[in-house]
Amino acid sequence: MWSYAMPVIIFVYCYVRIFYIIRHHSKVSTGHAGQDVAMATMPHDQNAEETPPQTTEAGSGAELSRMELNVLQTMVTIIVCFVICWSPVSFANIAQTLTV
Repeated sequence: MWSYAMPVIIFVYCYVRIFYIIRHHSKVSTGHAGQDVAMATMPHDQNAEETPPQTTEAGSGAELSRMELNVLQTMVTIIVCFVICWSPVSFANIAQTLTV
């Protein structure tokens, strides 16, 4: 049983970590892109009042980007394919162990 469950657990754990890191880096890079735009549009006058950069819903990280959805879809597909391919073998081994 562990020869089936351990790889599934490891797959899920690793893919969740990968997705978390991609999501984190995506949010950080979105924040940096907003700062670059704000820096480019700042007035050159030192005495002018600074206006805070406006954030939009798309830049807030509330939604998954297309890249993140593709990564998530790929991860789920790999895990589901592994489970579908190895479940019959695992269940056959369990059945054989229980009948002996």
